[in-house]
Amino acid sequence: MNKIINKYIIKELTLPFVSSLFILIFVLLSNFILKNMDKFLGKGISLGTVLKFLVYNSAWIISLAIPMSILIATLMAFGRLSSDNEITAFKASGVSMNRLLIPAMFFGFIVFAFVTPFNLWVLPEMNHNVRKISHEISRNRPDIEFNEQLLNTFSDKIIYVGKRINTHSFDNVVIFDKAQKDHTTIMAERGNFKSFQDGIVINLENGSIHEELVNNEYRKTYFDTYKIAIPFDQLEYNLSNNLVRQERELNINSLSKKIKSYKKNIQNSKNYIKQNENKIDSLNNLLTENENSDYKNILKINMIKNQIDNLVSRKNKNIKLIKNYEQQINKYSVEIHKKFSIPIACFIFILLGTPLGIMAKNSNMSVSIAISILFFIIYWSFLIAGEDFADRGKFSPALSMWSPNIFLGIIAFYLYKLRSNEDTNIKLNLNFLKLFKSK
Repeated sequence: MNKIINKYIIKELTLPFVSSLFILIFVLLSNFILKNMDKFLGKGISLGTVLKFLVYNSAWIISLAIPMSILIATLMAFGRLSSDNEITAFKASGVSMNRLLIPAMFFGFIVFAFVTPFNLWVLPEMNHNVRKISHEISRNRPDIEFNEQLLNTFSDKIIYVGKRINTHSFDNVVIFDKAQKDHTTIMAERGNFKSFQDGIVINLENGSIHEELVNNEYRKTYFDTYKIAIPFDQLEYNLSNNLVRQERELNINSLSKKIKSYKKNIQNSKNYIKQNENKIDSLNNLLTENENSDYKNILKINMIKNQIDNLVSRKNKNIKLIKNYEQQINKYSVEIHKKFSIPIACFIFILLGTPLGIMAKNSNMSVSIAISILFFIIYWSFLIAGEDFADRGKFSPALSMWSPNIFLGIIAFYLYKLRSNEDTNIKLNLNFLKLFKSK
């Protein structure tokens, strides 16, 4: 009997989970494609590069869609069982809600066993690959990064480009060089962008160079063709800086090593501060002994004061370094806790979806998606706010990342206990969801 119930509940959860996961991935990926279509459409980017970009970005979409799908699946499965009075039949046969929850939790454990290593290892690597391919596109095709009919600001240049003429060219190119003391402005009817190993060359046609000289003179020079070389460093495409892994691109081992390294730095700074304080105390005592000395010891007193000032300055610098190290530890700790709190949310959503599905008595996917979106907005609002507070040091990383699970867990446990106590007066009002139903 128990095996039959287990297989039956898992089967009821599997189909809606797979179908909702496929639909959510399709919707989120389509939305992502629409938002990024302008970056690739009609700009000569190879199909292979575009497909790589989409595959790498699908990792965070999958990570987002799995918890949503498990909540939708639970709502649909238990909503169907409730609407077909199978929950009542189970109760009449002596099968409690706790017994029905066991296979649902086992299903959640299967999903948890997949999504945890995915978040710990696969997702960081895919996030890094996204940045690598974006950087590669920017270096090979710098014209893609220029916004049409807008000012594009870089370290020492402001570049305006008009409409795109073809794959590499724009009309109405204006370049204002902030690095030049003579306020040089270059205007051209057309500009062609070419990328090389260490920078780009802009081939300008039919334009003029406007220079405001130091002696308040103004010079204007016309040209048929003119070339400007801009190093990648000035365009913020420096390879060594841009490809350093950020916290979302580090796996669990790398994150742990980073935290250990910063903790070691904090301890070294604290030891250094303690040594400085001992030196400052001894110098202050020496200063006190020499303050009442004769005129000949004034030079010695000034030397002691300078030494004290230097030690105090170093101490303050180390205090600032400790604060910076603590911020870095918070940032990496947030990422570690997040990698575990999101997979654990699968169990919370099953515990939440079980009573909600029974109260809703509706197996319609649109209804389940609507309820799921409401709770997912709450969940991600807590998560985003918690991450921001933790990065700024307002809350601990653990509390910030686990607070969504705690909050929704309390709601889920309360609703589950009410249904377990067979409170027949509980009924979920779904009038607002009639908008999602077909006529």
